[in-house]
Amino acid sequence: MSDFQELIKNFERIRDYMRQFFLYGFKVRSEFGEKSGRTYDNERRRIESYLNGYIHADYTSRGKQVSVHMDSKQVSSNPLYAAWKSKSFTDNDLLLHFFLLDLLGNGQSLTVPALCNLLAERMETVPDLQTVRNKCREYERLGILKSEKTGKAYAYRLTPPLAIEENPLYADLMQAVKFCSEAMPFGFVGSTLLDREFLHNDLFSWKHYFLVHTLEDQVLLDILEGMREQRIITFENHSTRSGNRTQITGLPLEIFVSTQTGRRYLCLYFFPKQRFNCLRLDCISGVRLLDVCPEYELHKAKLQKNLRSCWGVSFGGYSRNETLCMKLSIDENREPYILERLKREGRGGEILKVRENVFLYTGAFFDTNEMLSWVKSFTGRILDLQCSNEAVLKKVTDDLETMYEMYGE
Repeated sequence: MSDFQELIKNFERIRDYMRQFFLYGFKVRSEFGEKSGRTYDNERRRIESYLNGYIHADYTSRGKQVSVHMDSKQVSSNPLYAAWKSKSFTDNDLLLHFFLLDLLGNGQSLTVPALCNLLAERMETVPDLQTVRNKCREYERLGILKSEKTGKAYAYRLTPPLAIEENPLYADLMQAVKFCSEAMPFGFVGSTLLDREFLHNDLFSWKHYFLVHTLEDQVLLDILEGMREQRIITFENHSTRSGNRTQITGLPLEIFVSTQTGRRYLCLYFFPKQRFNCLRLDCISGVRLLDVCPEYELHKAKLQKNLRSCWGVSFGGYSRNETLCMKLSIDENREPYILERLKREGRGGEILKVRENVFLYTGAFFDTNEMLSWVKSFTGRILDLQCSNEAVLKKVTDDLETMYEMYGE
C-alpha cells in the first residue's frame, strides 16, 4: 500500500473535494462514488492538513459530515491559499532545485553542459542533460533565472533580487498588498509576496469574506487569457442540479460577480443558439483556448446592449422582456429612504406616483424570476403585484400565503 502524501498532484480533484465536502458540508463518505473510499480518506486527510483548526465534524444518521467553520473577523489570511502553495515533486526535483541555486549563487553564468558536470560532482547520479535544460527553462519562465547567449549555447544566471525594501513607498506598498491579497481575484499572488517579506495581513478584516473563490482562480486566469486574445474557448461544465458533465464551446465576453454572494459567472456567446448565457465559475474546469474570433468586438457591443435588460445574470428563456409591476405604499415624508432605495436598486425601472404615498414600479427584464428576492424585501408595503410571467407571480403569492399561514392570526 502506498504511503499517504500531503502534496497535491491534481488540484482539480482537491478543488472538487473542498467544494463538495468541506464548503457545502452536506455530503458524507458513503455518498462519494467516483472512486474508492480509500481515495476519499486520502483526499480528506490532505485537506484537513491544510485547513487545520478550521475543520468541524457533525455526526448524522447518514454518517460523518465534515465542513469548514471559521469566523471571518478572526481570519487574517485565506487558509485555502495553502492548497496553491503545495506542489508534488520527486527527490531529483528537490536536489536539482538546491544544487542549481547553489552553483549559480555567486553570480556567474553557466551553460547547461557546465551545470551538468558540476552537478555530477555533487549528486550520486549523473543528471540527464535534457532534464537540466528543462529545469533551467522552467526557472527562466518563473523569473528565477535569466539566460544569455554565449556562442551557440545559452548560459544561465540567477535573476538579481528585488530590493523593494529600499523603495521609499515600501510600507505603503505592503499595506496595498495586504488588502489585495484578501479582497481581489488572484489574492494568492499577494499572499506569496507577503510570505517573501515575512509579513501577514494585520490591518484588514471583512464581514463578507468569499474565501472559496480562490479555488476558481486558475480557471479564471485561463478565461481572462482567452478574453484578452479574443479567442473561442472550450471547457467542461459540471451541472450542480443534474450532476451531468458537458463539453461547452463559446466566446468569453465578461466575468460577472454577485454583490450579494460573491459568486462569479462567465458570460459566453453560444454560436449555435446565437445567444448569451452565464455559467458559474465554480462549475467550470479544463479550459482550452481555440481560434481567434474576428467578430469579438461586435459580440461585445451586443452584450453591452443586452445588459440593460438583465436584472442579474440570466438572459431569459424563450420569452424575452418580461414585465413586472409593483404598487407600493411609501410615506414620502417619513420614509423618503424607501423611495430612494427604490430608485437606487430598481435598475432602470420606471417609478410613477399614483397618488399620495402610493407609487407604481414597472420594470421590463429578460428574467423576472431573478427579481423575487428584491420584490419580497418590500413585503408589508406591496399593495398589488402583476407580472407577465404567471409562474413568477404564483411563486410570490404562494410564499406570502404560506407566511400568513405560519405567522398570521
